[in-house]
Amino acid sequence: MRRFSVAWLLVLVLVATGLGQELQDGVEQIREILKEKTPSAESVDLAEAKFQELLKAHPEAEELQVLRPQLFRLLAGKAKWEAAAGHAVANHATVLQKYREEKAEGTELMQAIMMASSGLQQARNVPKNRELLEASVEAVGQRVAASETPADSLILGQLRNNLGQVLYFGGEQDQARQLIEQELTEAKARLEAQPEVVERVLRAVGAEELSLNMLGDSDPERATQRRARQRDFVQQQVHKHPGNAQLISLFLSQESRAIREKAQSDPDGAEQMIAAFSDQLEQLKGQDGAAIAALNNASRGLNSLKQMVAAEKKRARLIGQPAIPLEAAAWSNGAGLTGEKLAGKVVLLDFWAVWCGPCIATFPHLREWHEKFGPQGLEIIGVTRYYQYGWNADANRPERVADLSEEDERRAQEQFAGHHKLKHPFAIVAKESDFQEQYGVTGIPQAVLIDRQGVIRMIRVGSGEKNAHDLEAMIETLLKE
Repeated sequence: MRRFSVAWLLVLVLVATGLGQELQDGVEQIREILKEKTPSAESVDLAEAKFQELLKAHPEAEELQVLRPQLFRLLAGKAKWEAAAGHAVANHATVLQKYREEKAEGTELMQAIMMASSGLQQARNVPKNRELLEASVEAVGQRVAASETPADSLILGQLRNNLGQVLYFGGEQDQARQLIEQELTEAKARLEAQPEVVERVLRAVGAEELSLNMLGDSDPERATQRRARQRDFVQQQVHKHPGNAQLISLFLSQESRAIREKAQSDPDGAEQMIAAFSDQLEQLKGQDGAAIAALNNASRGLNSLKQMVAAEKKRARLIGQPAIPLEAAAWSNGAGLTGEKLAGKVVLLDFWAVWCGPCIATFPHLREWHEKFGPQGLEIIGVTRYYQYGWNADANRPERVADLSEEDERRAQEQFAGHHKLKHPFAIVAKESDFQEQYGVTGIPQAVLIDRQGVIRMIRVGSGEKNAHDLEAMIETLLKE
């Protein structure tokens, strides 16, 4: 009997050794693929298949769990979002458990949830994204309640802000408003108690920013005043904390937005703002403990602002000039429109692309204006190019397709339009055409409004509500002329 037991023990040891070697060999095979600079689609599929095979045999293996973030990036690089999101979700679960056991810091949890959220957003899995954010908010909230630190408090605020956005865009505006207002109240209270602590500053600025962007203000004048106070506050705080890269990033974002808004109505004034911003950055670089790398990055951002202002000047010169004749190599989502068919109509040119998220954000307005103003004489034309994007009917989204024919791409555009319920036609401009450049298109979406006499009356760049408000007001004005 003893001999039999020893024999079985030897067999078990050999089997375990074999399984261990199998795991090591498989992990090494995956790592070799992860090291490739430009892995092929076949290599990516092989890495994922090998991982799943090993996971089935070794569900608790730590060697596999640590590979998940890298596999997420590998799969995301090939737009395999379902599989990528699976790794991000599993990684988040591991980090969340460690955080609850106080074996991980809040920054690790924040990195894990950001990865998971990005993957789930691309995979269009909003419910799961909300679930993970709620679990993270709960875990960080419990730690903050037990023993608050400014760092954990800041992470709690950031997570609440992310959850508020998911709720808002998920159609739960009332719940989002309640959460955002709660966060704003708490953030201001923490700042009042510790005004010199940079984490309190960052949390309060983030909460106010989200409140203004998501909820707005019933009083436009008050909203403008809040924006101005927010900008002044960030300017003051960045000089108090020149070594904080996150605050410098907020400073760059605030100034960039103010300059862009100014450029639409006063490009010369925007140039003066850029000069003042540049001077402030140089002053910050001279302060003790300054985050030079972050400040240099902000300085490099000035070049894009200068280019934007130059483009705004070009667009400003177009106002009041005759519209540039439409150059369409082909049409999709409707019959082609000639100059004769457009004569006497108000025309809205919408420069866009299927891969452009901000463009998609304008679609509700375009649908509304088509229904509301179309019978009164408004003609909306989407202006785009061939970008080698087909339509994934299973995922209901566009995706890159190598060597896609122009005919198939037009068909894909029409499927895209059907999914988004767009009724207006698309003019497809030839690659060699300078039609977009003539209209000063440097970023999309860009909207151009042309009156019944064929004169350019308004140009707006971006998808914000202010632009939508300005365009709608001008459409109504032009239709009455």
